[in-house]
Amino acid sequence: MSAAQNEALYIGDLFAMGASEHPNSRMTLDHRLALFPESGTSVTYRRLADHVEEVSARLAAAEIRAGEQVFLFASNTFDLVLTACALSRLGAVPLLLSPKLDGDVVAQLLTKTDEPAVLLTDPATLRGALDGVDVTAATSRVLLLTGEADGHESLDRHAGAPRRAAVRTEPDAPCLATHTSGTTGLPKLVLQSARSLWWHLKPQLRTAKIMRAREARAICVSLVHARIWPLLYIVISRGQHTVVLTDPDPRKAADLLSETRPGLLEAHPNILIQWEALADDPRGPLANVRYFINTFDAMHPRTIRILLGASRRRMPVYVQGYGQSETGPVCLRPYTRRLARTADGRCLGFPFKGVTEVRIGEPLADASGPEKVGPLLVRTHGHSVGIIGGAEQFAQRFAGGWWRMGDLGYRSRWGCVHLLDREIDHIDGVTSSLQVEDVLMERLPELTEVVLVEGKDGNPVPVVATHGDRPLGTAAWQRAVAGLPGMAEPLHSPWHALPMTSTWKVRRQLLGAMVADGSLPLVGSPDQGRAERLT
Repeated sequence: MSAAQNEALYIGDLFAMGASEHPNSRMTLDHRLALFPESGTSVTYRRLADHVEEVSARLAAAEIRAGEQVFLFASNTFDLVLTACALSRLGAVPLLLSPKLDGDVVAQLLTKTDEPAVLLTDPATLRGALDGVDVTAATSRVLLLTGEADGHESLDRHAGAPRRAAVRTEPDAPCLATHTSGTTGLPKLVLQSARSLWWHLKPQLRTAKIMRAREARAICVSLVHARIWPLLYIVISRGQHTVVLTDPDPRKAADLLSETRPGLLEAHPNILIQWEALADDPRGPLANVRYFINTFDAMHPRTIRILLGASRRRMPVYVQGYGQSETGPVCLRPYTRRLARTADGRCLGFPFKGVTEVRIGEPLADASGPEKVGPLLVRTHGHSVGIIGGAEQFAQRFAGGWWRMGDLGYRSRWGCVHLLDREIDHIDGVTSSLQVEDVLMERLPELTEVVLVEGKDGNPVPVVATHGDRPLGTAAWQRAVAGLPGMAEPLHSPWHALPMTSTWKVRRQLLGAMVADGSLPLVGSPDQGRAERLT
């Protein structure tokens, strides 16, 4: 059995494929499953497939039917993946919401479907993010994955229900929805089909061929991100031992990585920045990594060099990927230690031949230099099939078959793609805020984050975070900004106080609003303790 057939990727079949081809291969989790705690933290593919069938049977007994849309918003455990697969196995359409979303955002997303949908959640989430939210107002009913709360039906009551054969939907029919990061506002619910997921997978299969299949692969990727499904197909089809981290805390990650010694490591960029500290761990948690991979965004060159330097492999490689939920992977750029010495953090590499094309739209009026700087437009076989509650928005951004990424950049004379800024975050007079941030991260190794936002007077305001909230010296800052565009004095905030998306991207628009209204907690202020308690 294969989960990918006839140019379609069926997520409901993923673990059944693993049980058939590599039954004794394992996944190591940094937590116990809420639905099956007796399975422990090291679980075989065979057992995971059995768990998917059991959850699917419970959902069927709870009268979830093929074609039905089901919101899944629950605690951040691997149960999310198993439940999404179980829903897909029934032919239902899981609408996946990140556990990091605020309750008011979820309340808005629940209203986006044409008809009220089912909400599948758990007691901890009802008491947490959804506390005070009327979850019955915009849903047809509320189901609990496990446990009891507020009289809602729990899947526990259907344990041991009769199992049913898997349902396979048409390859071009909507099969799941993931949401965008929400960096520019309310996240969008992006619909995927089995066919669009397959085209997300195809270029990743090309790169996977050069990576060693027998080594453990560690991942710290949002469990509801569009990337997770092609990633799971790759590791399951190859029988790789896969280490799943849901908690990015560097100390906890160092413990698990030191124990499992992965040869491949994938995470979101801001997580990898936090994991720079692992390079100094005497246990060498990154020592065996041959391939570092970041999911769908550009990375600061400093971080690339530190991670490659932490590996004791003869020739480690850092793979920088760029893409979006609506497109899948668009470009890829590999770095060796030698290439990383002179890395341009704005270079995203080349599109995937035969899958993606990139061109530049109307150039900016204030663009300077020989490059044609403008909006990045992408044409790809892997484009999503729509946005729930956003048909008009989807049509506008997909005009003429080219998807407007919302990013500004250019193509070099060699054809590689360079990313300069998000369109909405562009500051007049600054060619690239991201480029300035790269320079500051290089010059100030104590920084864990620096973000330029537009101040009330139109000038850039740098918001910085440091390792352990260490003070940032005035003299060091003045040396660091020498030769850069003029900017205000830095605002030093705790890293955990920065508003972030479900994939740990800084929400720049919200951050700018917090700077403007003075609500951003600063290091040493009374609000710092409050920010730490809220995270």
